[in-house]
Amino acid sequence: MTEQMQDELDQKDQTIQELNRQLNESLTLNEKLNSENRAENIEALRTRLRQTEERLTRETDSRKRADAEVVAWKFKYEKAEQEKLYAQTHQKTVEVAVEKKVPYEKCEKCDRTAYQKAKEKCDNRKSQLEKKYKKMTVGYESILFLLAWYSITTTLFTAILSPVFLNDGNIFFGELGKGTGSLFREFVIGADSFGQLSSGISNRILSGLMYWLIVAIVLGILFIITGWIIVWSGYQVGKIYRKYCWDILSIIVAITSTAIAIYFGEWIKSVISINLITLLLLVHMVYIGIRCYVKERGHY
Repeated sequence: MTEQMQDELDQKDQTIQELNRQLNESLTLNEKLNSENRAENIEALRTRLRQTEERLTRETDSRKRADAEVVAWKFKYEKAEQEKLYAQTHQKTVEVAVEKKVPYEKCEKCDRTAYQKAKEKCDNRKSQLEKKYKKMTVGYESILFLLAWYSITTTLFTAILSPVFLNDGNIFFGELGKGTGSLFREFVIGADSFGQLSSGISNRILSGLMYWLIVAIVLGILFIITGWIIVWSGYQVGKIYRKYCWDILSIIVAITSTAIAIYFGEWIKSVISINLITLLLLVHMVYIGIRCYVKERGHY
């Protein structure tokens, strides 16, 4: 019986070793498949981003060509308006039943009938160009909106699936919330310090009323000042951004920098230990500074 039990134990040990070997092979195979799938997903996302950038470039070139055509037609329209103004200002009085002003005749073929026909033709062409320009503008804006929406949604979904970027986002906004809470506590402490001035009043009820009144006034003043500073700073930043960076290039830079931070977050964190959200803000601040410098110098 002892030998039989020993044989059974040996068989069980062999079975356990065989199962462990199979488990290790399965884990290795699973890790290999995960790494291959991840590489394929990253390559697909890169290809999609590159295609989106190429489409944006083609649409930008088309928009520039349309703008050049519109500028040329505007120049022709302005020239026609100058001729119209010349005809209206250079007038003379002729002897008719009722005295009236007629367009000045620069030559024998230039009469009022020719002027009216030219004006009507110019007005019709102007109306056609305006309709064409509006239609082209609406089409290009719709295409750009769809491309921007697709890029932003793809980037956001990828950010949600990126553990590194998601963790840095939680840390960044968590620290921002903690800072806001600390500032609120400092406001309450400061208001409480001012409220202690009411302790000199002997009447307890009146002292309590004065305490809460002082605290409410101080908190209101602090919140108003802080809110005004935040709103004023945001308005100034928005004003600068609209003046120097309100174009398609800024959208491309923002989407591209965000995509790089999401897709290559682990590599970036291995090279430089910095929060990815903070890195994005710093990159965009540098970009705004460069755009302001270039535009003020007159190179753009």
